[in-house]
Amino acid sequence: MTLLENYLKSKKVQKTLATKPGEEGFSLVELVVVIAVLAILSAVAIPAFNGVQANARASAVKNGLVNGVKECVILESDGRATAPYTVVQSWPGNYTGYTVTNWPGGGRINSCYNAFAQADANKPDESDFAIQYNSDGTVVKWCEDGGEPGCTGTAGQAGTW
Repeated sequence: MTLLENYLKSKKVQKTLATKPGEEGFSLVELVVVIAVLAILSAVAIPAFNGVQANARASAVKNGLVNGVKECVILESDGRATAPYTVVQSWPGNYTGYTVTNWPGGGRINSCYNAFAQADANKPDESDFAIQYNSDGTVVKWCEDGGEPGCTGTAGQAGTW
């Protein structure tokens, strides 16, 4: 036997040669079922993913506010200026969906010991956050709506984080 005859008699080649055109691949029904399953999975996953993004943005801005106040404490311990916006000026633009300024309701107005992160107008499902480091060493953390990501408390009322 020649090499070609041996190759043509192998089971794998015989199976391939016995397959008729149109028998390979997936049927239209199988493809439609797969597409329907993928559509259902994406309909469930996309809203969950949006919630994860909102929580991540809230966590990032809250950590930034805390780190800013910590930086203010370090500036004061080094004898450097703690005037308003000393620290806050480096924050804007760093947190997607939030604008960071000094907290207008903060007790130590003429210092960088308070900060306010306001959710952008196009993010109605996100809360505003504020932090204030008081002269007695206590910290006040406030958020606008307890029902929004990153804010604990009763929905529709101010809460804490």
